[in-house]
Amino acid sequence: MTDAPSPLATPLPWNLVAEGYAQDVMPLFEVFARDALVRLGGAQGRTLADVACGPGTLALLAARQGATVRAIDFSPPMIALLRARAQAESLTVAAEVGDGMALPWADASVDAAASMFGLMFFPDRDRGLRELLRVLRPGGRAVVTSWVPAARIPLLETLFRLLGELSGAPASPPRVLPLTTAADCAREMSAAGFVDVEVAEVSASDRAPTTAALVESMVRSNAPVALLRERSGAAWPAMQQRLYDGLEAAFGPGPHTLTMIANVATGTRA
Repeated sequence: MTDAPSPLATPLPWNLVAEGYAQDVMPLFEVFARDALVRLGGAQGRTLADVACGPGTLALLAARQGATVRAIDFSPPMIALLRARAQAESLTVAAEVGDGMALPWADASVDAAASMFGLMFFPDRDRGLRELLRVLRPGGRAVVTSWVPAARIPLLETLFRLLGELSGAPASPPRVLPLTTAADCAREMSAAGFVDVEVAEVSASDRAPTTAALVESMVRSNAPVALLRERSGAAWPAMQQRLYDGLEAAFGPGPHTLTMIANVATGTRA
């Protein structure tokens, strides 16, 4: 459960997409966050930890429902966005920059915990899972979400293939993200000490009117795309055109519906 470092395990790509992520991705991800809160048993009157919180998709929903929320992320721009949104809505969210593998909270200090599409990128997932378990009170539940294999989402599979070609990297098997199967999710949560582990699939869809709109959104909000853009400098406009051409050749001019499918794993501290 300790993998070779991934570029997505560093703050830079998430810093680059913070504003676009909040603008383009949060509405879609709220579907998964609402589902997670239901699986956690609701938020009203409870203390909830949101680990690798991003711009606060789950944290803000939980605070609106009456939870006392603690949120942490290693990206300062993401935390700044969360704080700004919480202040604008007069919500109380204790949001801080920090390491999800070394949580700054006491043992058995929260009623529920979640890591929405964040823990899957941790260099040491077992450590991250054990930290979630540590801060939970006995009987508390945690939700950890991750993506199914990209092969099940053809548009994303094509996007990642095109990114590999644009990066000029030698042809090789695509990097397999962790926790892409229900069996992997259940095994790793159980190994970390969670009991009564269950894994379900949840999906949510978004729609782009044209291929151009789809690519522009990905440039704003997709961390691998933003990282390639940052590294490419002046070469990026031509690369973005090639990305557009490849997606349009594969899927036409649009509109496009992107359906994201998540593994949603829940477990309990005994």
